[in-house]
Amino acid sequence: MLPRLHHVARIFGDQTVFEDVSLELHPAERLALIGENGSGKTTLLRLIAGLDTPDSGQIEKASSVASLPQHAPEAQGDVLQAVTPPELLEAARTLQTASAALNDPTPEHLDAFAAAEEEYRTLGGYDFETRARTVLAGLDLDPQASASQLSGGQTRRVLLAQLLLAPAELYLLDEPTNHLDEPSVRWLEDWLAASRATFVLASHDRAFLDAVTTRTTELERGRLTLYPGNYSAAMELKAALREAQLRAHRAARKQQAALETEAARRQSKARSAGTYNPNRAPDNNKMLAKGKAENAENVNSARAKSLEKRAERLDVPDKPYDDRRLLTLDLPAAPIGPAEVLTVRELRVQRGETVILNGINLDVRRGDKIALSGPNGGGKSTLLLALLGRLPFSGSVKLGVGLQVYFAGQGGEELFSLPTLADALLDANPLLTPHQLYEVAAQAGLPRRRGCRPTPLFAFLTSPAGSAHGSRWRGWASPVRDC
Repeated sequence: MLPRLHHVARIFGDQTVFEDVSLELHPAERLALIGENGSGKTTLLRLIAGLDTPDSGQIEKASSVASLPQHAPEAQGDVLQAVTPPELLEAARTLQTASAALNDPTPEHLDAFAAAEEEYRTLGGYDFETRARTVLAGLDLDPQASASQLSGGQTRRVLLAQLLLAPAELYLLDEPTNHLDEPSVRWLEDWLAASRATFVLASHDRAFLDAVTTRTTELERGRLTLYPGNYSAAMELKAALREAQLRAHRAARKQQAALETEAARRQSKARSAGTYNPNRAPDNNKMLAKGKAENAENVNSARAKSLEKRAERLDVPDKPYDDRRLLTLDLPAAPIGPAEVLTVRELRVQRGETVILNGINLDVRRGDKIALSGPNGGGKSTLLLALLGRLPFSGSVKLGVGLQVYFAGQGGEELFSLPTLADALLDANPLLTPHQLYEVAAQAGLPRRRGCRPTPLFAFLTSPAGSAHGSRWRGWASPVRDC
């Protein structure tokens, strides 16, 4: 049975994350869950998975759910052990203990062994290692590799392997393409397309969502809206509906304004008729003139009231929300900086007997924008850390004179020593004033409370010294959750 949500709301303190959310999942569909950072996508997935309870509304739980978390937990042991379900590991230990106890074949020991063997068999223990090695081979993972020594992308593939090896009716994937290289993303797309299970995919990867999803739902300003089709089709429909709503709003407001204008004109005529001057009428026509004036006053006044009521009763559609947020900040111009930003010659990085990088030569000049791509585990992060001097290497790395360097890691580890958001922003740019701190936090959707611990807040409010455009600073940030 797939879950159903009926008018669900979730509230944290005085903040309503979302309300009146209703959703029915269909068999074998791949539903995209989109929305800006902090809109409540992860919170909604936790409710669907049964890991959290709503503040109002009802949820019909799914019969079996497997979920891929947004952030990978720290794994222990080798890769094969990391993808083995905990209940299967426990069943294997229980079976091993019961087998050892058969040296004393009492009825109690025999019964314990039979129960342990049945549990192990039910959990698929006898063929699990064969299935696991097949999946790991498809994901290019070594079963004997240490799970704690994997790169971010390799760790993400381990989580995908866990998901594939946990049969379920419903799969919840939170940012499944985070840290995945291109082959891994293509493999995931193929696996999703071949599966007959139901999926809910929370992601910002538009190309991935276009490739795999069949329906799209968006969390926006606390409301959930459903659209048919993949991401691009949903956004085209949203834009068309928004344009139609804007036209309807403008037409209704124009009609309302016309009614109000006519009501004001009629009210003015009624007041003019009410100021009847009997001295201007002939003596024999004073009564007739007075009656005409009173009649004109009554008619125009009644007509004005009727028009006012029509204007009040007119159904004016809401004006579509227009998000004008843009993170901008005026600062003094940055220095021009060196023309030769970075020079690398014959860089080599080796860990034990394994050569990670060898013969790296690189010349970076002011204004260059270089994409560093490659498979997970190919050494991209290793190269960056070597350039920063955080890993031992041979060869030469020369930075330009007076160069200012900012580094943003995969997991925001550069922020772990910074206790507050203000500390994080000032670490990125010490020129920020207290007013600018609040301005940036507000525009980026970050909380104003000083005690909030920063989570990944990627490279913004900083510019390399070589930038010639330091008077306008822009960027973006991820949500802060540890408050």
